[in-house]
Amino acid sequence: MSGEGGFGVRPVVQALYEARHTAIGRMTAECAALGGHGVVGVSLTSGEFLSGGLEFQATGTAVRGTGAAAPEHPFSSDLSGQDFAKLIHAGWVPAGVALGISLGARHDDQQTSSTTARGARNAEVDGYADLVTMTRQDARAQLAADVVRIGAEGVVVSSIDLRLHDRECPSPAGSRDHLAEVTVIGTAIARFSSGALTPASTLAVLSLDPSAGPRRGPVTPRPSG
Repeated sequence: MSGEGGFGVRPVVQALYEARHTAIGRMTAECAALGGHGVVGVSLTSGEFLSGGLEFQATGTAVRGTGAAAPEHPFSSDLSGQDFAKLIHAGWVPAGVALGISLGARHDDQQTSSTTARGARNAEVDGYADLVTMTRQDARAQLAADVVRIGAEGVVVSSIDLRLHDRECPSPAGSRDHLAEVTVIGTAIARFSSGALTPASTLAVLSLDPSAGPRRGPVTPRPSG
């Protein structure tokens, strides 16, 4: 397990963290150049180069509030504009995009080989199930550590991605290594108000009279009867 210092997989996870953090950093730097306060609706994507290697991208919408100077380090949030507004009204502010990445590996042993052999009965492969469970738990632990690193108090998780694949192992011949990669992404949040803000009251009016056009201005109730 990468979070437990697993030999051979920890450097891979560190590279995944650094690539995503670099993409987020360049995005917020562009936001600062535009005079924005932060970025909402952040989307983290990755793709493969034909020549090998991975490309990581971070995109979002830069936003700016009125009457306040732009901060030196804009915030980032993968919440939508509507959810961002709900967060602010509830007395919380986004502190940044938090990541939890874990990579687990398991070599085939006698138990997994006998359970997956040709002619074996249909049953859960405990070794594979344990691999997925432990990798998910480690990813959540890494997410909590990233929230602490950012200096936030909590996190709103937006996605949990699980990828499974295997590879041939040279020793012993014909055996395989099974890999589980879990990525958890969310918005780290911190409280900035002792109480929730009261949103402005709104009233939506829809006329049931098909001949009536759009209603504007104050609404006067019609007498019944």
